[in-house]
Parts: sequence; C-alpha cells; structure tokens
Amino acid sequence: MNNNYIEFKKKRELGDILTDTFAFLRNNGKILLSVLMKTSGIPFVLLILASAFYTHISTSFLDPVRLSNNEVTNMGMFAIALFAMFTTLLIFYGLLCGTVLHFIKTYIDNKGVVDINTVTQGVKQDFGKIIGLGFLSGLITGVGFLLCFIPGIYLYVPMSLVFSILVFRKTSISDAINDSFLLIKNEWWITFATLLVLGILIAVISAVFSIPAIVYSFMKGLALASETSMNDASSSIDWVFILLNTLSSAAKYLLYIITSVATAFIYYNLNERKHATGALEQIDSLGKSE
Repeated sequence: MNNNYIEFKKKRELGDILTDTFAFLRNNGKILLSVLMKTSGIPFVLLILASAFYTHISTSFLDPVRLSNNEVTNMGMFAIALFAMFTTLLIFYGLLCGTVLHFIKTYIDNKGVVDINTVTQGVKQDFGKIIGLGFLSGLITGVGFLLCFIPGIYLYVPMSLVFSILVFRKTSISDAINDSFLLIKNEWWITFATLLVLGILIAVISAVFSIPAIVYSFMKGLALASETSMNDASSSIDWVFILLNTLSSAAKYLLYIITSVATAFIYYNLNERKHATGALEQIDSLGKSE
C-alpha cells in the first residue's frame, strides 16, 4: 500500500475536495503525466496545431476593419478551423478524462499502487463510450444554455459527473446520464458550489497563462498606433502572438487534469452520502481481518 494513499470513498466538504485534489496531483503527478503522454500525447499535439490554425484564421476572419467594410474572408477556412478545434478537443478531452479516471480507479483498487497497463487497457476499452458521452453531455448542456441560461447551469452540474459514473460504475452512456441526475438529487447546490469554486480557481490560473499574449498584443498595438493610423487592425496580430496564444491554450488544456481529479472526488463524496459504499467496505474489511 502507498504510504501517501488518499482515500477517495469518504464524505468531504468543499475545502477538503480542493485540498485533496492538489494533494493527489502532488503525490501522483509525475506518473499520471507519463501515462497521459502515452494515451493523449498525439491528440494533444494535434489539438495544439488546430489551436494555432484556428487563431491564425480567426484573427483574419474576425478582423474588425474588414468586418466594418463588409468584407468576409475565408469563411470556409474559418469553418474548417472551428471544426478541427472542436474535433481534436473532443478526442483529447475524452482521452485525458478517461486516463485520469482509470488512473484513479486503479489507484483505489490497489490502495495507491497504479498499474499503467490496466489504465491504458481501460482507456482503450472505454474510448468510444467516453467520446460519445462527451458529445452527448455537451449537446445536452449546450441546448440548456441556448434555451435559457438557468437550465444550462442546472444541466451542467449532473453532466460534469457522467464520466466518473461511466468509468467507476462501468455503466452504459444512457445509464451514466440517468444516474447523474439521481446522484445530485438533493445535493445540487453543494455540488454547484464546489464546481463554481473550482471553476473560479481554474479561471484564475488560466488568466495567468494568458498574460504574455495579452501584454505582447497590447505593446504591439501601442507601437503600431504610434507608427500608423491603424487602418489595418490585422497588422497587430503576428506569428509571435499566435505562438504565445497557442502556448497559453496548451497550458489551459492541461488544467483539465485538475478538473478531472476534482470531479472524481465530487463523485465519491456524493456517492458516499447517498450509498455509504466506502464505509460499508471498511466495515466489511474490518470483519474479515478479525
């Protein structure tokens, strides 16, 4: 058993979930990243390339000067860039989320000792279901936000737990979605509060990674303003900005690791409050040891 083992199957308050999330990453971050390189490395590179391509196309397509002149440029290329971003992000997030959750599942089963082969095999087996669940849960949440902002927020809470249910309970896609609503019943507000605090924390960290691109764009804009009349706004966007923006996006994508670990803790907290499976397992293990 790992001496730094963190018990997932127990009740936690909001602060404990955040604290244990970072403690888990501190203790297991290196081996988790090595596994992620094997399962998600290629999709991550493709996502970065798609992100750079999208940044390049969007800065031209959304150029305010051209829009004011009713000039629509490369609309087809913009659609391709957007599709590439969405597709690679979906695949990368599915693989990352599946890897993290299977890592945690093996971690729990072996009391802190992770079998990498078990993790990779689990990711391969569930890959199709995870991608399908990601698309479907995103669609459900998106429709909720389109209909009205409040339903979108309500649906986001159970949809954030569907991947944990799929992996930890080995359910189907439909059962994972159905069970997510049952799991948050009477626990929606505390779950929402936890996700909100987590979201704010991730947003703050993401903002830090965005600073270099923002500062560069601002300084370049000042320099151009002193030299030209700024008739061509797109001249303030160059390959340095695209590189900085892409690196910023890459760092933000890696923050999904924190979110995936935190949602696993949220899932087990809710599951323990509903079913007390962890407490029952501990009682059973004590009885067997005696």
